Amino acid sequence: MKTGIFGIAGILVLVCVSLVLAAGCTGSVNNGSTGNIKSNLPDQTETAVLVNGSYAVNATIDQIRTDPSKTGGYLVDIYVNAKNVGTTPIQLRWYSTIIDSNGGTHGGIGVSHGGSGAETMILSPGTAESARDYVEIDSGKDYATLANGGILHVDFETEPLENQTAVNFNATWNLNPTVFT
Repeated sequence: MKTGIFGIAGILVLVCVSLVLAAGCTGSVNNGSTGNIKSNLPDQTETAVLVNGSYAVNATIDQIRTDPSKTGGYLVDIYVNAKNVGTTPIQLRWYSTIIDSNGGTHGGIGVSHGGSGAETMILSPGTAESARDYVEIDSGKDYATLANGGILHVDFETEPLENQTAVNFNATWNLNPTVFT
């Protein structure tokens, strides 16, 4: 009798393990020649529509430039344009994170732009502004992985105006690998 129960329990464990492994293999990550590119993300030329309550913003990547840094790594300048398409004035701050094809992260909240992120002026409805954020890639080796693909994740937050509460948004884009070659 113990052998029968162990046999059934063993089969159930194998089925569960198989399901977990299968689920891990069916995600949207394409591990072919495009690196960490996720097929369900917009590419860097597309507009992210960010809506939260009475706030609505269209965010686009204006430009990404790279330069060697003084520390032996690379500085990645990220210019994002934010257009207020809502009905309420808004001021935004954002932090950029670059995720390379090996899953390494660079930048992020409290890190990008030397910790301060990028900030817009107060945007009235219908107005837009581009602001510069930057991320430091510590080594040439880490930078080289971006030629295999990468992701830009941007965390936006409103700067409270006149008794308003802070609101958060985020957008994620696939990066064009040619930017890093």
